[in-house]
Amino acid sequence: MRKFQIIIALLCFTAVNAQVLLPGTLDVQGMPNFSQSITDVVMEAGEDDAALGFETTFNATEIGFVLDPTSVFGVEVSDTETNCSANVFRYKVYMHTINAPADIIIEARTFTDSGTPLPLIGSSPYDNLPIQPLGPRGLTPENGGAYIAVPNNASQAIKVFEFIGCRTNIPIQFKVRPSAKARAVPVNFDIYYTVVGSLM
Repeated sequence: MRKFQIIIALLCFTAVNAQVLLPGTLDVQGMPNFSQSITDVVMEAGEDDAALGFETTFNATEIGFVLDPTSVFGVEVSDTETNCSANVFRYKVYMHTINAPADIIIEARTFTDSGTPLPLIGSSPYDNLPIQPLGPRGLTPENGGAYIAVPNNASQAIKVFEFIGCRTNIPIQFKVRPSAKARAVPVNFDIYYTVVGSLM
């Protein structure tokens, strides 16, 4: 009989805490600008800057993802901060580039628990649960926060970090490792961020 009671309790807990993913908005501020002279790239015969590369500032770009306000029949019933407080999900951020020049490796990284949680830690009912189903609200970079090569192909987008709950002002630092074989002309390319939400 005890086993049956435990199963009933688990089913009730699941039903009470059942959620659906809510729509949100990704905000991207800033764009890295890379410029390097030929004397920086070619160091001596047989060597180039592909081994070292050069970095942007740690927050060349800042991104954030928050849940949208919800409305019923055009009337707002819950604002962004309320939704972020009451609905906590796991978000994975993938990156890729389009039209990046050949012979150049573009890398990206962020840092553990970087950015600003919304609402602040301790302000969400989730923070006070005895067991937090997704773990504490925070940010975890892939590869321990080391640089990750960003593929120049949407079908190969790579996860750079994940976070739990809404988060703003997440700094993204870029590193570029150009080869001396890369064309010495101005090139524009696009960096794409894809956010995938989940309940687990």
